[in-house]
Amino acid sequence: MKQELLYIQSLAKTGQTAQALQLLEPLKKQYPRNIEIWLMQGALLGNSGRFKEAVECFRQVNKIKPRNVQALINLANALNYSGEVEQAISTYSKALKLAPKNTEILAALAKTQASRGRFKEAIQFYKRNLRLQPQKIAINQNIAACYFLGGELEQAEKYYRRSLKYQQNASCYDGLGATLCQQGKYQEAVDAHHQALRLEPGNACFHSNYLLSLNYLAEFCAVDLLNEHIKWGERHRFKVGLSRQYTNTIQKDRLLRIGYVSPDFRTHSVAYFLEPLLVNHDKNKVEVFCYACTPHQDETTGRFQKVADYWRDISNMDDSQAASQIMNDKIDILVDLSGHTARNRLTLFGYKPAPVQVTWLGYPATTGLDTMDYRLTDEFADLPGNDVFYTEQLLRLKGCFLCYKPPATCPAVSPAPVEKNGLITFGSFNNLAKINETVVKQWAELLHYVSDSHILIKNPSLSDKASRKRYLAMFCQLGILPERVELRGLVPTLKDHLDTYSRIDIALDTFPYNGTTTTCEALYMGVPVITLAGKVHASCVGKSLLTAVGTEELIANSSEVYINIAKALANDAGRIINYRKTLRQQMQDSPLCDGAGFARKIELVYKDIWQKWCQSQIV
Repeated sequence: MKQELLYIQSLAKTGQTAQALQLLEPLKKQYPRNIEIWLMQGALLGNSGRFKEAVECFRQVNKIKPRNVQALINLANALNYSGEVEQAISTYSKALKLAPKNTEILAALAKTQASRGRFKEAIQFYKRNLRLQPQKIAINQNIAACYFLGGELEQAEKYYRRSLKYQQNASCYDGLGATLCQQGKYQEAVDAHHQALRLEPGNACFHSNYLLSLNYLAEFCAVDLLNEHIKWGERHRFKVGLSRQYTNTIQKDRLLRIGYVSPDFRTHSVAYFLEPLLVNHDKNKVEVFCYACTPHQDETTGRFQKVADYWRDISNMDDSQAASQIMNDKIDILVDLSGHTARNRLTLFGYKPAPVQVTWLGYPATTGLDTMDYRLTDEFADLPGNDVFYTEQLLRLKGCFLCYKPPATCPAVSPAPVEKNGLITFGSFNNLAKINETVVKQWAELLHYVSDSHILIKNPSLSDKASRKRYLAMFCQLGILPERVELRGLVPTLKDHLDTYSRIDIALDTFPYNGTTTTCEALYMGVPVITLAGKVHASCVGKSLLTAVGTEELIANSSEVYINIAKALANDAGRIINYRKTLRQQMQDSPLCDGAGFARKIELVYKDIWQKWCQSQIV
């Protein structure tokens, strides 16, 4: 039998898996309690992607030898791959009891728990593993990532820095950069991302993260930002992308095939603005193709799948494969929804798989790609003259460049807090990375002007104790007593998050990087939002949204006006109460929530740019 197994093993090594499996069958019958045969068959089935069959093989081994650690590990792995994750965790745990210092089991348990969002449990297993392998960089990095995802930013920073003591690692610098940015440590974040890029200059993802971090630097000028993005385009664009030979029918008036590319076809801020467009697309004018690189699908993903005419999962395709798919689909206009945000596929756009390419929605600056033809914006978000800050041609939509769909489970509007307690509560639920020292100084000044007022700042990053302490110290240094500042972290559900708007009277927008989803949420919950408009897109989104809703009186063009608008509103409780009663309906009736009207507007733009391309092909 030994010679037969060696022969079968040699077949497997040369890729003859089917023949190897066939030869194992009679051996199983002849030697039913030989675990080596069952282990080999399970391994071959697992390597062939037949995980459920592999599970049965490893279960048979477990029956014969219940205390065989390797068989338990193999069984747990097969269960994991077959989607039976909880059973996998239970099986790994049994193996760990038999071999408490087995680093393979500890690593598998940590990774599996992390995949279920159980970051505290994952950290415990990683730390046990770290005690056995104290200088293994990957373990420190995984602990840091779990702390980051669990909102413990100070600990995440600590473990990323610990990893970097052992080795200058680009991935660690990139993770450190993201952690620092979420803490509001902007310049340190930029420096960390720059270090990652220095170590791996060809890594497009690290380069995108570096660019994203630059948007948070208030002092970074628009021209420099453009030049940094152009460097990305020059470094990462597929060089023969522009030489594509398209087979699309050159016909000006026909049904257009529109492709949308995004990792965010899921519960994500992008979905609130994308769904009203896709739901309302006229099927007589466009066919919708969704190219999803969505790592974790959910109910929102399901809704997108239903409204799309064609759904393509490109998560496991490289750029070349995805580009071929798009060209085979004969997409006329390909739309990027991410810009340089997480898990973007801008390098795919560098291949120019569609005749016309557009960027919209997910990012406040240029892509830097010369293969991206257009960028959708509006006259408020991008002032006249801003065209020079983009490599794309700006297409300014009439009215707002966004359309918002409120969550289906949105709670009812509550009375304004000032009605009950007679005190004004300001608030901001924006990303902590947008709340810089200048913003804090402005808000502190406002609190001084409005006696007895409070401020509630809420965002996931404030789940981190060190971040809360640091921001509270900023207010204290500016003369604001701690009891006037409430800092809240992540809340369990979306409903809890939206219910928290019931605790604020006036929302304060951040600058120079405005909020988007948070502004829409506040308005829909009846809370007036005061915004400070700047000169570039990131600082003008608030202006665009408030104009669309018809609350232009809340738009400031200077810090002084921002303070004056807030002071005047804070001193007029009747006006705050009136906003509370009328804002939701006013918003529902406005262009900002008119999905059908927005879809017609976008379709006209698509038709126009398609006709221009057709005209360019006529010799």
